[in-house]
Order: sequence, then C-alpha cells, then structure tokens
Amino acid sequence: MALPILWAGQAKGILGGWGIICLVMSLLLQHPGVHSKCYFQAQAPCHYEGKYFTLGESWLRKDCFHCTCLHPVGVGCCDTSQHPIDFPAGCEVRQEAGTCQFSLVQKSDPRLPCKGGGPDPEWGSANTPVPGAPAPHSS
Repeated sequence: MALPILWAGQAKGILGGWGIICLVMSLLLQHPGVHSKCYFQAQAPCHYEGKYFTLGESWLRKDCFHCTCLHPVGVGCCDTSQHPIDFPAGCEVRQEAGTCQFSLVQKSDPRLPCKGGGPDPEWGSANTPVPGAPAPHSS
C-alpha cells in the first residue's frame, strides 16, 4: 500500500501557515537516530552558499548542521554529527576531513586508531557504567 506524499504547497493549504511550520519543526527535531543540538533562527533568510531554498527544503552545512527552510518564519537547524562521549583517557576525538564523521585516535599517535583496552572506571565524560558491570543502585 503506497502512502500519499503531502507536498509543502498542499500542506500549507490544509494545515495553514503555522500548521506547516509546526509539522516541519517536529520532523526536523525528530530526525531518527540523532541526538543533537538544534536551534531556530527567526526571520533568517533561506539561503546557503548562494543557493535559495523554499518552504520545507533543506541543506547540509559544512559544519554538519542540517537546516530546513521555514519561510517566512525563519530557519531551523540541527547538528547531525554524533560526537563520542565515552572513551578511554588515552584517546581523543578527531573529525575526518570534509565529512561529518568522527573517529577515536590515540593521543600519543593520532595516526593510529584508539585501542579499547580494559574497562577504565574513569571512562568518558558522562559517567556511564563500565560495559558488563551491574547498574549502580540509588540509595
């Protein structure tokens, strides 16, 4: 069974101006598999690198933000890059040139990938439990 696609022009007539904006923002903020930073810039023009966009169109910026035109209200953008937060102390995060991908490399030699090694109780910045360890109990 094929589902009908609702185009921006059709949606605007059915939902009204604010309805389409709410629809696009909800889709923008629910990008699957991405936990990201988002922002909305009111009355921002819908153009990037010399190209103009219409309501509902989107683009990927060089800094890995996925932006959607919400004309005439503004532009909504979300960071699509997934930054590692839990990794051994001897490793650091590097962004691969020209992409929105990140990798873990050894601090002592950034040409080499990060070695997992054994569990480190001081692992990461989010204080997540060591893999395989029982979850801490709150008292």
